[in-house]
Amino acid sequence: MQLHSSSGVRSPLPAWPLELGLGQALHIREERLTTRTDACRLLYVSDIHLRTDRSDRLCAQVLDAARASSPDAVLLGGDLADQRSELSKLSGLIRRLSDLAPVMAIGGNHDRWLGMDLVRAAVIQAGGEWIHESAARVRHGRRVIEISGPEAAPHVDARSNVRVLCAHSPRIWKTSRHAGYDLVLAGHLHGCQLVGWEYRDRLFPGALLYPYCFLSHRRGSTRLVVSRGVSDLLPIRWRCPREVVLCHV
Repeated sequence: MQLHSSSGVRSPLPAWPLELGLGQALHIREERLTTRTDACRLLYVSDIHLRTDRSDRLCAQVLDAARASSPDAVLLGGDLADQRSELSKLSGLIRRLSDLAPVMAIGGNHDRWLGMDLVRAAVIQAGGEWIHESAARVRHGRRVIEISGPEAAPHVDARSNVRVLCAHSPRIWKTSRHAGYDLVLAGHLHGCQLVGWEYRDRLFPGALLYPYCFLSHRRGSTRLVVSRGVSDLLPIRWRCPREVVLCHV
């Protein structure tokens, strides 16, 4: 796969850097990995954190962002629900997203705490594809985009034109950057929510604690893209908008 030499194209940040609560629409950040005019559009949505009294608003925001993005596939990158009572809301969201594009999902640490089997069942019941331990393929014209989960057995399929790793924690970059992927997607860190400055692809001061606190980073032909996520436990952000990431591959 021929990757574009730039680090990505990002849509403009919100004018006001402080965000309190969930009132603002989700930022749609774009990362372009190719100059192809027929690029496949993968929408990466991570860290939704569905919880009581906020799930309806979060689901509506994700749907609005997906409709505006016109994706060819939607990848749910973990930490989807924090409470068992919200699994029905997760299923409802996936059903509506499936009207727009195929939906594939993996789990995160919060899903593991809730019960990975419960989250998996909610995804599958709604018509989504659970790829945490497996891989799926998206056909886009004559091209095949292979999308693997974080616990999928490593392999190289000669039929695939693009290899994508849909993960949750960016710690996976330590090993995945040598595994032949074109794109590695992660979330989990929320950009550390309060951003003072960016230096050498990293967000500070968060990167002082978390070495993979990137927005986008490259090693050889492999690109890492880290989403700042849809939601947080503490609803306050500075220069770190809640977002989804639209990747052109």
